[in-house]
Amino acid sequence: MKLKICEQCRRPYLESEDFCPKCPRLEWNQESWMNIGCLVAMILPVFVLVFLWLLFFFGLFLR
Repeated sequence: MKLKICEQCRRPYLESEDFCPKCPRLEWNQESWMNIGCLVAMILPVFVLVFLWLLFFFGLFLR
C-alpha cells in the first residue's frame, strides 16, 4: 500500500487515487456561458452608475 501526500492539505492518500478525496476539486471551464454572465453582472452596474451620473450632469448644464 503506497501513499501520496496531498499538495494542498498535506494529508496522505492512496497512490491509486488520482486526487485527494478530502480536498475539493476546483475545475475552471473556460467554455462555460456562466463566465460571460458573471462578467456582465460585474460590469453592467458600473456602466449604469456612470450613465446615471452623466444624465445628472447633462441635466444640470443643458437645462
